[in-house]
Amino acid sequence: MTTLTARLALIFVTLVGCCSAAIGQETRLATQTLHCAAIFAVLGQGPNHDAQQAAQHAKATDIFTRVHLQELPQPVSASTRETVLQKRSDAVQAMRAAWLAKDASLREEGVLCGAWAEGFLAQGDRIQFVPVFPKVVAPGVRSQYQSLLDERMGR
Repeated sequence: MTTLTARLALIFVTLVGCCSAAIGQETRLATQTLHCAAIFAVLGQGPNHDAQQAAQHAKATDIFTRVHLQELPQPVSASTRETVLQKRSDAVQAMRAAWLAKDASLREEGVLCGAWAEGFLAQGDRIQFVPVFPKVVAPGVRSQYQSLLDERMGR
């Protein structure tokens, strides 16, 4: 994949998120959580997982998906859940081109989502608040997720 193809795929993912947010009246938080759920779903599909890391990625995917559902303006039904899971699956598929091209902007988004996930995961099994989406990432967390993303992207 070329860098241009990867960037076009990333633009497509962003447009899908923005347009679906505008059409469905999703909040910015809902859009961000679905995007991070897709990133963690892709991270969870990579090889070389230990059991603890795989469980952590699955939990982060689940948390982001649950927060997304809670942010929707309409009541959550079984069909709403299915629609959200399909949207996440579509985002994962659209993200693959950028992932395979080892796109640097996707790597940075993965670091930000990883730092945000740490805020959720640190709360344990009972999420009491939604951490603020990070603008600045601690060096240790940045290093951890950059290494993980580099490994998963084959950099």
